[in-house]
Amino acid sequence: MPNEDSENVYDCIVLGAGIGGVTAARDLQEKGLRVLLVEGSDRVGGRMYSKRTVVRNRDYVPHRENPEEKGKYIPIEAGAEYIHVEEKKRYKKFWAEINKHGFSTSHFHKSGSLLPPEIPRNRVFFPSFERTVPTLVSLLDGDVLRMTVLLADLQSFDPTKEEDVSAKKYVDKKKYEGHGKAMAEYTMSAHTPGLLDERNDTISVAGMTADEIPDQFLESKEFRLELEQKWEHNICGYDTLPKQIVQEFCHLGGTLKKSDDGKTNMKVIRVDRSGDGIITVRTKGGDTFSGRSAICTFSVGMLDPDTGEGDTIFGDLLTKEKRTALEGVKMGPITKFSLEFRKRKWKHDGPWAGHMSVLSNPDGDARTFFSAFPDQGNGPHVLTALLMSKDHEKIKEKDDADAIQHLLDVLQKIYDPKGKRWTPAKVLVGKRDGNGNFIPNYSRQDWAKDEFAKGGNSFLKFIPKAKRKMKVTEVREALKNPRETLPLFWAGEATAPAYDRNYQPLSVHGAYISGVGVAEDVEHYFRECNKDVQRFNEYYKKKYSDGKKKPASPDWDFDEDSEMIG
Repeated sequence: MPNEDSENVYDCIVLGAGIGGVTAARDLQEKGLRVLLVEGSDRVGGRMYSKRTVVRNRDYVPHRENPEEKGKYIPIEAGAEYIHVEEKKRYKKFWAEINKHGFSTSHFHKSGSLLPPEIPRNRVFFPSFERTVPTLVSLLDGDVLRMTVLLADLQSFDPTKEEDVSAKKYVDKKKYEGHGKAMAEYTMSAHTPGLLDERNDTISVAGMTADEIPDQFLESKEFRLELEQKWEHNICGYDTLPKQIVQEFCHLGGTLKKSDDGKTNMKVIRVDRSGDGIITVRTKGGDTFSGRSAICTFSVGMLDPDTGEGDTIFGDLLTKEKRTALEGVKMGPITKFSLEFRKRKWKHDGPWAGHMSVLSNPDGDARTFFSAFPDQGNGPHVLTALLMSKDHEKIKEKDDADAIQHLLDVLQKIYDPKGKRWTPAKVLVGKRDGNGNFIPNYSRQDWAKDEFAKGGNSFLKFIPKAKRKMKVTEVREALKNPRETLPLFWAGEATAPAYDRNYQPLSVHGAYISGVGVAEDVEHYFRECNKDVQRFNEYYKKKYSDGKKKPASPDWDFDEDSEMIG
């Protein structure tokens, strides 16, 4: 336990109150350290952002009538939408956190199930010419088959033995044609926010497999976070998880400093390290804090010298190794755009239909939509567009009115191609202003324009061998590595696999495990190493094997037959 006499110096200052930051702060405070959590925006959660001022519960379930529920706002997700992984041993820490706080979940099958009662497929694919007929066995669906075969091929790609290739060239080698090619490009780029075209062929295949992204995509279910309540509408909003962790942190005696409402006065503008190893943090509003250690959980977009403020904030603490890593790990743009409809126009007909939760349209100008409340038959009826890569490019310069019409045109091509043009006033919930203009009910969140995120999430960029300075498999470890910057540590979504190979970037569970892992490292630095750099280096090298091979995961276990569970 650190015991310097100055009470003005914290044991650790955690920079950023996303899920990684709040978890690290809580864990360290729980271990007895004195922790300050600094957040530059006026809220906690980072890219977990549930908006509670857009959609109201205008109805209620007749057999559970509760007038108090009518008219209340229901959260919609402007950031992370689902839990992407099932509760298995490899993700036990993350799911233990969810269960600890009393959350419940509803699951939605990505591509269907083989056996009743979960036959309905909640992900619906649309070719260019007609809607796919629902099938009882999803593998009989040509769309799903194309996607799963390509993902299986990616799983078999060995980035340690095979030369890296760009996503476009990888797809081109498959010689897909027509809708098959659109499906393959969708598989490679609709979930990883890099571009896949002649002008910008930026996605690394070795990076996708090193991050085990295909494994995550092939998970059969996704889960919506909920809280058990008496009444039907129990969706709590995904950012309730980091908020509850922050409450726990503060209850333990931790200190949270975030900006005032609508301001950015607590934004970090400078981090320095003194000769005696004290980290000094300065904010936009003029506050200065000192710590015996610090953890940076800033997004790659914030750190990137080309697009962010890494140089200005960290100076020489953004080492040559990290600058090289930031050439290979990039932040991709994402927009989440929600529209509230008067009626559910996307209901999936048929005896095994169920409720569509994800609409995938590989040939369209907006390729992925989520049904925000797929099991709410009485409404509200909300579709959320996930606009990544080329979908984001098509909408980023449009004003809100043009962007809304663009999305309505995309959806009408699927559901009502011969009908009169859908307009906001015809199909959306909204109201008239004083001049009689219709104002639709919508939410737009462009994460590329968020000054703290500067993008949706990280991906590993394809760099030709002649220009590559670092192996793609070493990039995330280099970004995490604290040995040249001690006592400044690094965490966040972009570093996730370097902490635990079972957890992917591009995910909440990945950011979460980085917070767990960095807290363990900081505690070891203080308690076991007594701030001795050489001793910590030996510990770090043993634990992470210098990044040459992935760390053994503490989440792995053995079943009764002594077979490894992954």
